[in-house]
This record gives sequence, structure tokens and C-alpha cells, in this order.
Amino acid sequence: MFEKPCAHCGLPFQPRPQVPNQAFCADPACQKVRRQRWHLEKLQADPDYRENKARSQKAWQERNPDYWRRYRDENPDYAERNRAMQRSPAAPPPLQGLYRIRSVAAAGLAKTDAWIVEITPVCTDCPCKDDACKDST
Repeated sequence: MFEKPCAHCGLPFQPRPQVPNQAFCADPACQKVRRQRWHLEKLQADPDYRENKARSQKAWQERNPDYWRRYRDENPDYAERNRAMQRSPAAPPPLQGLYRIRSVAAAGLAKTDAWIVEITPVCTDCPCKDDACKDST
């Protein structure tokens, strides 16, 4: 039987004969990534799935209105750490100028619809004619 590289970890594995298009190995971390990718693709492509998920979450929230209050009461360390992370120093002055925004990997985020980006300034008064310094970041 032939081996192919896992779409997540890159290590070679033997696909199961019952799953001819298998792309992920059996490692639990790789299977978790496979399920996350499927879920994100389904949310983006299937409006019925998206609507059902929202309806299900709303119904759960209505059945468990005090869940988060109880959770914070039962886990004061978590609640305090969360409050501390939400506090921010005085807001910096607003950015002025031209910036490049580039998406970066969002590993470890619980929210599946969050974006992590890198913002870098673009040199508008660049002395070089090719704007090479703009692409060096």
C-alpha cells in the first residue's frame, strides 16, 4: 500500500482503503484540524448549516441563561484573568498614513471567525523608484 503526506503534519501515512481520498493521518491533533477545516468550510458555503448553528446556539442560551454568571462565580481565577486581559492601557493615538495588512495564522484561537493580522507601515516617500522597501517587510 502506498503512503502519502498528512495535510496537517506532513508525516507519511497509509490511507485507509475505505477512504480513498484520505488527506489526514490518524493523529488526534491532525484529526482536530481536519474537523475544524470542515466546520469552517461548511459555515462559509452552507447557509442552512450556518442558520441552524445560530438557531441552536440561541436555543441553548435561552435554556441556560445563567451559565456564564455561574461559570464566573465557580471559577474566580478564570474570571479575574479574563478581566485583566480585557483591560487596556490608554488608547494610543490613531494611526495615520498608509499601512499594509497581512493575515497571519490564528493558531490556538477559540473563535473560528476571528482574524489575526499584521499591520506594517508602507513608505510613501520612498527614495527608491521601485518601492523595494515596501516589500521588504
